[in-house]
Amino acid sequence: MRRAAILAAVFAAALACPAVAQEAPASAATYSAGRFLADFEQIKRELAARAPNLDWSIAERGLDLKKLADDAETELRAATSEAEARDVLRSFLMALGDGHISLQFPDEIEEPKQVWGTASICRSLGYEDEERPDGLPFDRLGARKVETPDGAAFPIYVVDLPGGKLGVLRIPSFYEWGYYEFCPQAVAEIGLPEDGECDESCGASIGQKAAQLLTEAVARQIAKLKAEGVTALAVDITQNGGGSLWLDPVARMLTPIKLKAPRLAFTRTQSWRDSLAGNLALVEADLANPVVGVAYREVLNQAKQTLTAALADANQSCDRMGMWQNRTPDCSLLAKDHLYATGTMDYAPPGEYGLLSSGYALFFSSLYAYDEGVWSGPLYVLMDEGSASAAEHFATLLKDNRAAILIGEPTFGAGCGWMSAGDTPVVLNETRAELHVPDCVWTNAAGENEVGGVEPDITVPWRFYDNAFQKGRRVMAVLKALDFAAWPPGQAAPAPQTGKANQR
Repeated sequence: MRRAAILAAVFAAALACPAVAQEAPASAATYSAGRFLADFEQIKRELAARAPNLDWSIAERGLDLKKLADDAETELRAATSEAEARDVLRSFLMALGDGHISLQFPDEIEEPKQVWGTASICRSLGYEDEERPDGLPFDRLGARKVETPDGAAFPIYVVDLPGGKLGVLRIPSFYEWGYYEFCPQAVAEIGLPEDGECDESCGASIGQKAAQLLTEAVARQIAKLKAEGVTALAVDITQNGGGSLWLDPVARMLTPIKLKAPRLAFTRTQSWRDSLAGNLALVEADLANPVVGVAYREVLNQAKQTLTAALADANQSCDRMGMWQNRTPDCSLLAKDHLYATGTMDYAPPGEYGLLSSGYALFFSSLYAYDEGVWSGPLYVLMDEGSASAAEHFATLLKDNRAAILIGEPTFGAGCGWMSAGDTPVVLNETRAELHVPDCVWTNAAGENEVGGVEPDITVPWRFYDNAFQKGRRVMAVLKALDFAAWPPGQAAPAPQTGKANQR
C-alpha cells in the first residue's frame, strides 16, 4: 500500500540518495532473542508516544494490549531464528489494525541505482516508475476504450447504459511521484541553473511543474469524456493504494461544489511541533511583508491564532506506556479541532494564496495549479478493499460534500499517513530496522476515523474469489440500474443499498 506523503517534505528532501548497506538475516545458530526483545521494548515506547490510532484500536478493535504484548514477548523468547522473530514483530504490528505502521529491516531496503543527468534529478526528488494496478476491465464488459496520449497514465472508457452514456476515468494511484514520466518533461520546461546544480528551490520548482503536468493530464481526460457526450462520470479507484495530497485538487476538478475539507487531528510529537512552528514563522513573515501583508491581514491573523493554539496543544505530553498494562493514559496523544486536512482553512478558491509564502499552511492545495468543476455532472466513485489511504480520503471528501455516490465495498482502512515532515522512520537500536509510524488522523463529517475504512453508498456483492472480470460484471449490473438524472450533485445521496449484481 502506498503511504500518504506531504508534497513540501519531498521537495525539501536532499537530492543525494546514499547507498544502504545490505545485511543478511541472522541464521538460527546466531539468533539472539535479546536483541529483538530490546527492540520490542523500543517499539512499544515509540508506539505509545507516536501512534495516532492506538486508542482507536483499543476502542474499536477491542484489543487487549497487555495480552498482545505479553504474547509477542513470549513468542520472541521461543523463536529459533531471526526470520521467526521478524514474523512475530510484524504480526504484533498487524494486530493493531493501522495500515501505515510497518517494519523494514536493513536487508529489505533496496539500494538506489546510480543514475545521472535528468534521471538523477528526478530520482533524487523521489520520482519512480511505480507499478500502477489495473482497474476494472471495462473494455471487456461492453465499454469502449478511448485512446488518448494521456491514456497510459489515466485510461478512460465510454459505455452506453440505460441511464445514459457513462464515462469512466481510471485513477490508479494518487502517488504523484509514481508518475515518473512527467518529471523529465518538467525538468525540460523549468530548465536548470547555469551551474547545473539543482538545489532545494530548483527541486521545488520541478516538483510543482510535474504536479501541474500531471493534473493537466487528468483535466484533458475529463474534457475528452465530455467531448464524447457522456452524461455521468465514474472514477475508478479500485486497488488505488493512496499517495499524496494531490488527491485534493483532483477531487475538486471533478465537481462544481466547493468542497469543505474535514478535520485533521495530529500527534503531540516533535515533528508536528517543528512543522507548526515553521508554518507560524511563515505566516508572521507574510504579515510583515508590506506587499502581501495588508491585503491578507485578516486571514493571516486568523491563521496565526490557529497555529499558535495548535503549537501550544502540541507541546503537551504525558507518559502513555501504561497502555501496555491496560492502564488508561491520563492524556490523549492527539491534538484536535485546530486544523483541517487542508491546513488552517477548510476551503479556498484555486490560486487564492499563491502569493503568500505561507499559502500551503493556510490551504495545502495552494501548492497545486487546478480548476474546480472541470466536471459538473453526476459523479460516482468505484472503490474496493484495495482503495486505501489517500484514496479513502478522496472518497470521503466527495461523499461528505454530497458530490459523489460511492459504489463498491468498504475500503482498506488505512486513514491518514504523514502530514508534518513526511515519513521519517525510527531506527531500532539493535536490529537497525526502520519502524514507520503515521502522525495524523483524518475524520469524516461524522467525526469517524478514516482508519476504520469508508463505507459505500451502494454495495456491490463481490465475492472473495472474484477476479477483476467478475468484479467488473457485478459492478456493471449496478451501473446499468442507475438513473443518472435522479441524483444531481449537491443533493443527499440515496440511502445505502446493496447492488443487485449476482452473476456467477
